[in-house]
Amino acid sequence: MPLVRRSRRLATATRTVVEVVVERPAARPPARSTADKLAAAAATSRGWRARVTECADQAYDTERGRIDWEAVAAELRLPLVGCLHMFDASLSVITVRQLPGPARWSKDDRCAILDFVSDNFGTLAGDVWRLAGVYINASEADCLAAYRRLKHSKITAGVREAIQKYREDGMSWGDIHNMFPVYSDGLKLKYAFDYTRRHGPSTPDSRSHSQAKWTPAETERIEEIVKQYYIPSYPLPAVNAAVREFPDRTRVAIKHKAPGSQQERMDAINQEVQRQRESGLDIDWVAVGQAAGLSELRCLELCRFSEGKARWTYDSDTFSRKMADRMEAFIAEHYPPPAAPNFNAVSNYMWIDINDCIRMAGMLRGEFEWTDEARARVVRMWEQGMSYKEIARQLSPNLTAARIDNCIGKMKRPRRHVSLTPEEKQRVRSIVEENSGKMSFREVVGLAARTFACPKRRAVAFGYVKAYCLSLPLYKARLEAADKDQIARDILSGATTATEAARRLDVPPALATGMAEKLQSRMYSRVWTSQEMEQLLEYIRTHTPPYSWKAFSALLGTKSQRQCRLKIGTMRRGGAIPDMPES
Repeated sequence: MPLVRRSRRLATATRTVVEVVVERPAARPPARSTADKLAAAAATSRGWRARVTECADQAYDTERGRIDWEAVAAELRLPLVGCLHMFDASLSVITVRQLPGPARWSKDDRCAILDFVSDNFGTLAGDVWRLAGVYINASEADCLAAYRRLKHSKITAGVREAIQKYREDGMSWGDIHNMFPVYSDGLKLKYAFDYTRRHGPSTPDSRSHSQAKWTPAETERIEEIVKQYYIPSYPLPAVNAAVREFPDRTRVAIKHKAPGSQQERMDAINQEVQRQRESGLDIDWVAVGQAAGLSELRCLELCRFSEGKARWTYDSDTFSRKMADRMEAFIAEHYPPPAAPNFNAVSNYMWIDINDCIRMAGMLRGEFEWTDEARARVVRMWEQGMSYKEIARQLSPNLTAARIDNCIGKMKRPRRHVSLTPEEKQRVRSIVEENSGKMSFREVVGLAARTFACPKRRAVAFGYVKAYCLSLPLYKARLEAADKDQIARDILSGATTATEAARRLDVPPALATGMAEKLQSRMYSRVWTSQEMEQLLEYIRTHTPPYSWKAFSALLGTKSQRQCRLKIGTMRRGGAIPDMPES
């Protein structure tokens, strides 16, 4: 029986068909090539770049002018430096800022660049400044210059000890500079290190005295000092007096302490002058000063209301010597040499157009701008039979007949260009170097020029010798041994001429002239504002070479003719303006 039951069960199992589904593992995808992997990575990178850039555009802060990268990193949950790496400027609508010099950065930008570099980078090499530019929304060069400027003089005690140890180990300044690349080169690092030897290392409180707030009493005292020592276009006496009064304050802090809002006072002056002009009365500058709370001279300098001013063109038949004497007396009283006249004040005092005042003041000093039209007019009058004295009288009140003779001579006898050969130049240099210490400057020039028989070549040699002598150490040493500032002040004040001073010191006259120009340049700010640059470019567009920098300097009133000439040279070398002949 058991066998029968077992056979039945086997038969039943045989008749039952059981389908079993076996899941086979999926086949492996074919291996991708390196090119496919790179393409996929690039697609992923482009996606992240677009996402980071879009998020950065949304986080742009218009008030600060840059992106809030901390918010971008928090939203995308990525590192801050990684977001900066993936930012694509070509996909962004944000424009890079053109920041001013490092000294004029805002406090927020200064703190941001310092904190960003110190918090995220242990070294200043590699891609640091590109990322810093993205973070600040500025160029790499601006970020590097600002960081160097802000960190330049801050050598702490720890850094000083480390540098001292490296120097004792025999390490060069170049190698040390590689470890402290905040400075532009090893020489500047050495200068900063030597400075800490004399004045001690920088501390967090080393400049706190200059950042303290001014009390009302100090502000009032500063205003009194400015009123007492103020000289137009020459603020140095007032600043020096304030520095002596407040020795705990830095010179920069005193210069930036302005006694009130100048714009508000200018508005008050302009309104009062306009009111008096509309009433049909002559301007009472004393009343204007009382309304603005300033002196009469200061009101004349700040007034910008110019409607209804008369024109003053020179005409030999209608020229009034009385008006000329009045203008010269005003300039002599308020702007004694070496201070440059403020022609805005002169224009308001005379109530004549400022350009006409500048032109007339130059004519009264004997200056005259020789344009092509003026030369043609001289020739026409000379052909009509007029004498040189009569022609000079027709052109300018103080023009001499000798200058008319010189002008006509140049027009009738055009000069051909004559130059010296290299052998002749070498011969001239040998004569000068051999006799410069034995003879006076004038004798050396005459001796070198007399070696040429041709008058034209002798004249060219005369100019070449004078130019070559400017580079000789002998004459520079003589100038250094003298009281240069006093001599320059005498030249600017008219007490002596550059030729007389050069003859007394036995140096080339060009050295004395350059010394006076440098002193005059120190009276003005070296920074060119946008308004000054616009006036300079406008003068270039409306005039033809050679330019009269003396006339333009008088028109500008804030830069010397030497500064104007050097600025044009810098702009020409930088490609900002096309090449032009030197004036």
